[in-house]
Amino acid sequence: MLRTILGVVLGVIVGVIVIGVIEGAGHTIFPPPPGVNLTDPAQLSTVMSKIPFPAKIAVLLAWIFGTLAGASTADIVAGRRAWAGRIVTLVILALAVFNMTTIPHPAWFMVAAVIGVLAAGALADRAFGRPRL
Repeated sequence: MLRTILGVVLGVIVGVIVIGVIEGAGHTIFPPPPGVNLTDPAQLSTVMSKIPFPAKIAVLLAWIFGTLAGASTADIVAGRRAWAGRIVTLVILALAVFNMTTIPHPAWFMVAAVIGVLAAGALADRAFGRPRL
């Protein structure tokens, strides 16, 4: 039980770090328009309509690879218990849904994000989680 809890905690930490690194790289390549206050929710909604398509793809890839890394880490640390990775997947999905409800995103992005995060979690589950007999 302790390994499962440790796996979940480490999985969430790894997932968030991977998401931050990839999103940071995306923001470096595709910086927001000049003069935009990124802490103002009203301005963030206008930024989403102005940022280029590749910048949106970078965020989407960050969430997918973060889920894959976090869920895989959780499964491995937890002794290949699939539940640890599934919990991490659900935590990252909840964070992504919160982000998408806070900052307006295009409909295609929201659908792709949910499918991508769940698919990444399933891939980690298949690769590193095995059911206990």
